[in-house]
Amino acid sequence: MRSYRRILSAALIAAAAAGAFAQEKEKPDAATPKAEAPPEMAETGPEPFRPPEGSIIINLPSAEVNPLRNLQLHFTHRFSEPLNDSNFHDLFSFDSGADVGIGLSYVPVKDLEVGFLRYRSLEDWETWAKYRFLSASQGASPVDAALRVGGNFRAAKTPDICEESPRPPGCSFADHKNSFFAQAIAGITFFGRVRVTVVPTYITYSAQQPFVVTESVHSDVFNVPFAVAIAVTHSINIQAEVVPRRSSAQAGGVGYITAIEKTLLRHRFAFTIGNIRPTTVDQYIGPDFRGQPNNYYIGFNLTRLWKL
Repeated sequence: MRSYRRILSAALIAAAAAGAFAQEKEKPDAATPKAEAPPEMAETGPEPFRPPEGSIIINLPSAEVNPLRNLQLHFTHRFSEPLNDSNFHDLFSFDSGADVGIGLSYVPVKDLEVGFLRYRSLEDWETWAKYRFLSASQGASPVDAALRVGGNFRAAKTPDICEESPRPPGCSFADHKNSFFAQAIAGITFFGRVRVTVVPTYITYSAQQPFVVTESVHSDVFNVPFAVAIAVTHSINIQAEVVPRRSSAQAGGVGYITAIEKTLLRHRFAFTIGNIRPTTVDQYIGPDFRGQPNNYYIGFNLTRLWKL
């Protein structure tokens, strides 16, 4: 009987010791960091703000700046035949020639963009620097604001007819082939999907097409174009820009251009239509419409980003 009690006591002691050892192993080591919750268990916040435009709306600059150390390749393409004068035989102007712009921009430091765009008409080279000093994406305000300064350098050869003395009025572009501009950019976002942007612009000389208008260059032009962009879905935007008529720039009417844009990872494609064909500041700020303000043209923009 005593031996039985001894055996039972030894078994109880062994069980208690095993339980204490197991509990000791289950205690977390104070020096060991707690494991992070799996991503699917992490608390999700509100969807981050996605502007309904890139660093360029259609022609106008936006207050957006691409991420740091991103290189952007930008193409603008505007068909030369008016859509309202085309038909099935020329594929509704898709079979016509086009004015093409090719540009590059880069963000060397946060919120600073530098770049250029070469546009076929007048062999126009536009260079710029844009700095964003207020961003709605940071959540402090629904307003975005930026400043953009730059120049236009028109490299087109002067036609022989413009070498006459006195120089014909339509050749005034030959005397002023360089322009410098400043643009203040302010955008306000409504409901997280709609953004209205105004771009007060001053330029030393606005360029028009030689022989299309009486004077092909006008000095000290100020205008306030504006744009509206709407995010229809997560990847589809619609956009519109308006350039008010400026008699001082001999604009033949109000300029407009609209677009529907599809976005993919690091890509943007916009199909455009409007009576403004130029894509550089000196030409779109007082558009001459090639003498026909009621004509409208189709085209597209294509943008590609690379992280360097």
